[in-house]
Amino acid sequence: QHLQFQQSHFGCGADYFRSNLEWEQKTQQQTICSPTLEVFSWLMDQVNSRNSIMMIAYGELIHLLREKALIRSDGTYYDDDFDTWVTPSSFETILKLEPYLWNNFGWSIRVIFRCSEGTEEERHKTNIAIFAQILPVCGHQYKAVMEKAVAKYPAIEMYVLQSIGHEQEGILRENWQGDFFAEDWLLPAKPFPFDMPGFNKTLNLQIPAQSEKLLDCMYGNWHVYSKEHHDWGTNCTSSIAKS
Repeated sequence: QHLQFQQSHFGCGADYFRSNLEWEQKTQQQTICSPTLEVFSWLMDQVNSRNSIMMIAYGELIHLLREKALIRSDGTYYDDDFDTWVTPSSFETILKLEPYLWNNFGWSIRVIFRCSEGTEEERHKTNIAIFAQILPVCGHQYKAVMEKAVAKYPAIEMYVLQSIGHEQEGILRENWQGDFFAEDWLLPAKPFPFDMPGFNKTLNLQIPAQSEKLLDCMYGNWHVYSKEHHDWGTNCTSSIAKS
C-alpha cells in the first residue's frame, strides 16, 4: 500500500501540514513547545492504544540497548533526531494526530514525497509519502525542502516500511534510505516499557522483533561508539551481518 496524497493538500518533494502564515503566527504567539520526550511519550501511548506500530530505529535503538537511555544524564540528547520505523497504516494514523500536536504541544509535521511518474501535470496529481518529520515550531525555520529538521528540540522521524511484492514475500523496504529487511527481524514489534531517570513516567516503547540481529547487520560492532552511520541501501534480509 502506497501512501498517496492529493495535490490540494501537499506539494511535490516536501510539504508541511501547516501554511507558512500559520507557522509565522504560531511563532509570533510565543508558543511554548514541549520537549521531544514528552511528545514522544504521548505519541507512543496513542500508537499503542490503536494497535499501531512505531518502533525505535537506527541510532535511537543503539542508545536504548547500549546506553539504556535516550538522553544523557545532563538532559542533552544523544542525537539531533529520534528515529522510528512505521508501517503505512501506522504512518497514516500518526499523521491524523497532527491537530492535537499543533494545539497542545506546539509541534507539526513535514512530509517528504516521491513524485509520481509521467508529465508534470500527472506527477503533481498524486504524490507518494515516503518519510516524515514530527517537529516543534520553536527554533524551526519553515522550509518545504528535503533536509534535516533543525529546531529547539530533536525531531521525531518516521521511516516507512513497505512490502515490496509477492515475488519477494517476507521482505520489507524502507522507502527513504532504501534499506531492505527480513520482515521477521522487524515484526511483530515488541513492547518495551522503559523507565528512564529524569523522566516522570514510563515510556511505552516498541522495538523490533530481533533488534540485535538488525543492528549487527547494519552497524557491525554497535556495542562500541562510532561516528559512522550505516550505509544507505543496506541489505538485512539474511543472517549475514555487516563485517
